[in-house]
Amino acid sequence: MRYSKTLLILAIALVGTPRPAPAQSTGASPRDSIASRLADLRRIHTPEGIEVLEPVEVNGSTQWLSIRGLNRANPILLVLHGGPGSPVMGSSWAYQKPWEDFFTVVNWDRRGVGKSFSAADSARLGPTMTLQQLVDDAAVIVEHLLARLGQEKLVVLGYSYGTRIGPRLVERHPERFHAYVGLGQAGGPDAERQLYETLMARVREANDTTAIRELEALQPYPPSAGPGAVDKLLAARRWAREYDGGWYGKPTFDLYFALPEWGPEYTATEVANLQPAMAWAERHLIDRAPEPRPTRLVERFEVPVVILHGRFDLHTPYESARDYFDRIEAPHKRFVTFERGSHMIMFEEPGRLLLTLVEEVLPLAGGSASF
Repeated sequence: MRYSKTLLILAIALVGTPRPAPAQSTGASPRDSIASRLADLRRIHTPEGIEVLEPVEVNGSTQWLSIRGLNRANPILLVLHGGPGSPVMGSSWAYQKPWEDFFTVVNWDRRGVGKSFSAADSARLGPTMTLQQLVDDAAVIVEHLLARLGQEKLVVLGYSYGTRIGPRLVERHPERFHAYVGLGQAGGPDAERQLYETLMARVREANDTTAIRELEALQPYPPSAGPGAVDKLLAARRWAREYDGGWYGKPTFDLYFALPEWGPEYTATEVANLQPAMAWAERHLIDRAPEPRPTRLVERFEVPVVILHGRFDLHTPYESARDYFDRIEAPHKRFVTFERGSHMIMFEEPGRLLLTLVEEVLPLAGGSASF
């Protein structure tokens, strides 16, 4: 009995005196309570730091920025999200905090999507949803950030569809950029064909008769731009995810789409609008008549280029990204392969991604600032 009592005293000394759990506020929903705690966990406390969530007027539309970092003198890293209507601001709580030690990280919800959807007049903005307009908007955001943070250049990181915007932005204003980084880099016109052929090879190897039948029904593939194109593109990618082509080791993006539910940047109403806004952007940017001039790839850069790509990626196929990289002319270029990554490297290999940003990208921007 004395021995048991001694152990209990020792246990209390090691872990502290047990205290009752704090009472839950009856006024907050479970979602708001979790988001509030995540916001507190991520709070920037350094006097040199910055933690801002702000609207900016951009070419006739209100668009939102999140600006975060431990030292506002650190290089700016502007993230161009994918989708085309799938912002990462609301899910950045799950991976971004370590980046903020080295960069001032900016997430931008583009016109009509994410946090920018609630302020948007969808009927009015619909006709403006072109790739060229998104590049024009990005140029305004860059000038705003450089003026706000008192810097002359920044690093732009395009993710997925954002890699279609980034190179055009850098081509137009090379003097404003330390480097271009492509994460899940979109390739050339053969990308969809490579997706389809690689996926068909994987499902046939698995003798997945259901997948074979449904994918064969999508032919001719790739689809031409116009009505119905989005449905075919999404159907192919749903099967790609089943075979590690989306999030390595996960057959769906369900978890990814659920992460913004806890995102401190969004209200519950904005979270509810994410999927409708995403569908709206896809229909206006993809399910429409092709633009008069065919989309071209930027192959000559006046700034360094770093491409980060998952070996298993089928959303933006690995081989297509590699082919594009081989054609790039730049003062410095680097292609980094994530061997157990697909299209979600920030979740699949987060430690290696951080290391790569610090070792490969940060020096191109002059390194991090001292406190």
